[in-house]
Amino acid sequence: MKAYLKEIKFKSTDHTYLKDITQDINNAIKKAKVSIGFVFVNTKHTTLGIVVNEIAEPNLLNDILTHTLKAVPEDRRSTRAADKKAYPHPTTDYTHRCQDNPYCDEIDIDYNAASHIRALLFSHPSVVVPIRDGKLDIGKYQQVAMFEFDGRDGTGKNPIRQRTVQVWICPADEIIEMD
Repeated sequence: MKAYLKEIKFKSTDHTYLKDITQDINNAIKKAKVSIGFVFVNTKHTTLGIVVNEIAEPNLLNDILTHTLKAVPEDRRSTRAADKKAYPHPTTDYTHRCQDNPYCDEIDIDYNAASHIRALLFSHPSVVVPIRDGKLDIGKYQQVAMFEFDGRDGTGKNPIRQRTVQVWICPADEIIEMD
């Protein structure tokens, strides 16, 4: 079985946001000339997730973002919550520090436990979506989006996040519809 791979690479400079990638995926399906099959959308990061939801409605996006930031408090030591008066959401004390990870080769002094917890609770590391008629077979109000929980603007010693989302396109021979 052959598969096609499209990698969406980008710098993530905003902390928490949703970005619709439906059109990017449909463009890759079209380029691969696949009419039926499956798409596996996978993030290569622990604080960046994938979701299938209604992304086009701005008030809903704001509600989702506000809920995630209130439901999981930010670490008081994080660069995001450093200015207590400017940060409107709850904060708490976690034990995690980025530089505690023995595999980390970044100069990262931030405290991002909340970002990891939010990614676990509010997104998925990957999703599978069917392809039908040469495009994603999703509902009327559904889009595929990446959900960033830990973007960095590069200020201080924190690096700008270089992100990669993989789009694996797997063709099928045919669809056999069953009763």
